[in-house]
Amino acid sequence: MSNPISNNSARILGTSALFSLMLACSPASETTTVSVATASSSTGGAVEQEVEQSALQAGPRQSTIRNMDWRLHNLDLAGSRFSPSDQITPDNVAELTPTWLFQHGVIDGVSNQTTPVVVGDTMYVTDSRGSVYALNARDGHLLWTYDVTRLLGGGRREGYVFRHRGVAVEDGVVYTAAGSFIFALDAETGEPLEGFGVEGQAPVILDVLHEKDPEIETAISVGYWFTTAPQVYDGVIYIGTTRSESHIAGGYVLAIDAKTGEGIWNFNTIPQDENDQGWEIAGPTWVGGERNGGGIWETPAIDPELGMVYVAVGNPFGDSTKRDGMNLFSDSLIGLSLEDGNLEWYYQQVHHDVWDYDSGNQPVLFDMEVDGEPVKALAQASKNSWLYILNRETGEPVHPIIETPVSTVTDVEGEVPYPTQPIPHKANGERMEPVSPVFPTDIPAQHMEANTLVEQFTPIGPNQIFSPGYGGGANYAPISFSKDTGYLYINAIDQPFNSGRDPKGYFSAYDPTTGELIWRQVFEGYGQAGSVVTAGGVVFVGAGSNTAGYFYAYDASTGEELWKFNTGAGVFASPSIYVIDGQEYVSVASGGGSRGRRGGDLILTFALPNRN
Repeated sequence: MSNPISNNSARILGTSALFSLMLACSPASETTTVSVATASSSTGGAVEQEVEQSALQAGPRQSTIRNMDWRLHNLDLAGSRFSPSDQITPDNVAELTPTWLFQHGVIDGVSNQTTPVVVGDTMYVTDSRGSVYALNARDGHLLWTYDVTRLLGGGRREGYVFRHRGVAVEDGVVYTAAGSFIFALDAETGEPLEGFGVEGQAPVILDVLHEKDPEIETAISVGYWFTTAPQVYDGVIYIGTTRSESHIAGGYVLAIDAKTGEGIWNFNTIPQDENDQGWEIAGPTWVGGERNGGGIWETPAIDPELGMVYVAVGNPFGDSTKRDGMNLFSDSLIGLSLEDGNLEWYYQQVHHDVWDYDSGNQPVLFDMEVDGEPVKALAQASKNSWLYILNRETGEPVHPIIETPVSTVTDVEGEVPYPTQPIPHKANGERMEPVSPVFPTDIPAQHMEANTLVEQFTPIGPNQIFSPGYGGGANYAPISFSKDTGYLYINAIDQPFNSGRDPKGYFSAYDPTTGELIWRQVFEGYGQAGSVVTAGGVVFVGAGSNTAGYFYAYDASTGEELWKFNTGAGVFASPSIYVIDGQEYVSVASGGGSRGRRGGDLILTFALPNRN
């Protein structure tokens, strides 16, 4: 076990502090587990791996995986977050201990949300400003740093960074999005990629904006930047733009040449005029003049066989009395052609959103059977707390999604609420269990005296308490899918708006073939971090908190809590898993509180102890 080296941009946690962290590791304790159902067979996304041919010399048991990378934000193009590694199991996970840690030293009021990306024996992480750190994945020693702040500046200039979720690595190149630029770096040295933009920095958003207005000086000045990690496939970078929706006239899905940084195609999620693709569909759904929002907060998913890229689109913004109608393609899942960005299908999850119920996490792609028939499926859980399971070829619901009447009584003059909302149902026709409560519960009695409980999708009025609140439901945390259990694993938040109480995390397993909730864990803190599930039968997930954040391991089949570790700060990041020479590692970023508005800088990596 060793600590990373320190330099001007990195610092280490002392030996005594590390010892304290190790002592915080504990086996299962009391939480809520519900019933278990029989798993269904299904297939998940592929991952590059090398199958072991001989017994390993080290480690507590033999592994069937000798080496395994984690080169994309959510592991593979499908976003499965399913690791075929199986060294760590329900029987031995309680023995997990920290094997190394790293601190990049940047604490600036934004939570540490990077997903560690690993290729070979090198790990790549980012800080909240987007700077990249290459580490030795065996021991955490710093190899190189690429500081984007010296190029982007600070404050609300071109380089302003809201948060950062990591990188992608392809063909020896590290791709990262920071501010409103894409950067391409040599994976071995950290040097900018020759021929990519200008010195490895491509102003891809500005290039797109100039197609309509050549006078725009910077992308950030009109509200555009990146918050997500890139997706890379077949020499093309796929990524979406966002910021605060109030400042953007639609978010852009971008396809970018991975060698040159030049744009190939783009798609505006909220078509502005007849020159934008999808105008004939979306145009009539905006009445009154406002056409803002539609940012893209998370990484797209890709199906190479179907030739499609799938994107979750954010909520509309602006004066809701000036945007009557459904407001397409906000709050939607959209399927686009990989080749030219042509709109193939869309599905809107919230009509005329006034609650900030956007689609924030990457869709996960998987294959399954329904009534004996194969289905190429897509799943995504929204901030409205509902789980949507669609046919990714057509965009049609796999199980019934019923347009359900909702309240239209409003105190806002000129407001025209939409009269129905799409509510997912199970295969048997019963309403699906939401991923977190959609009606306020556990409200302190004194808080109830001056406020009113209202049902979901009630138009916003004064002194209301409603669920979910602005933070979710399911926020940006990506779903994981196990091809072994056939389950979807979803982390969500129970924090009603104006609730007068602390949040709770709801971590659940669903069977997508039936829509049934299989098991659920409830914990203190924000359920805002994504999960990872393994062939060993373990699922890992973190909990955000204002004081300390636990990193949990659960039995993927039963939901039994097997292990937890107090990281010392909220966990708002999604973990990754990698294997080097038969040793399986679990790595996660820690740092943040109060929905991530306090910063942190810790990367923790765990492994089973060797017994040599």
